[in-house]
Amino acid sequence: MINDYSNKEKEALLLDIRKDIYLAIERFPGLHFRELQRKIRIGVGNLNHHLTYLEKINLIKVEKSKGNKRFYPMGLNAYERNILGILRQKNFRKIILKLLKEKNITHKLVIDYLNVSPSSVTWYLNQLIDRNILSVFEKQKQKYYTLKNKDEIIKILITYKKSFVDKLVDSFVEAFEK
Repeated sequence: MINDYSNKEKEALLLDIRKDIYLAIERFPGLHFRELQRKIRIGVGNLNHHLTYLEKINLIKVEKSKGNKRFYPMGLNAYERNILGILRQKNFRKIILKLLKEKNITHKLVIDYLNVSPSSVTWYLNQLIDRNILSVFEKQKQKYYTLKNKDEIIKILITYKKSFVDKLVDSFVEAFEK
């Protein structure tokens, strides 16, 4: 993918540490700052310097959300970045994978599945609704949650399967690909 860039961008990636940072972002899109720091094993100031430079020359996209910065290679659309940012978080990923296996879920089912408090589940589900990933409908006085764009989420999971070190993702993709 580096071959597709201009001379200025190629020059920027001649520096090994900068190239390592970029390749990590390309391989694990949606990583937040500390995850990236752990993967690269570089100091905060040094990493911040190189990330600022990569953003300045338009090799990466940086998105801030609730105190976290997430990093993406250029070329991903807003929906893909949204999904990848959510999938990088374990409990959100578990909810989405559960919904990919079961068409609809209830609040109670998510509580039992995640083994977390009802208020935490409410927060997770509301975040997914706010991020335009879930929709909710009512049937016989029971709320059900469903994915809005299942096919796009499946495509993203398959494309970035190796970037999620998660047996649930692996088993889902393997079952889907059969």
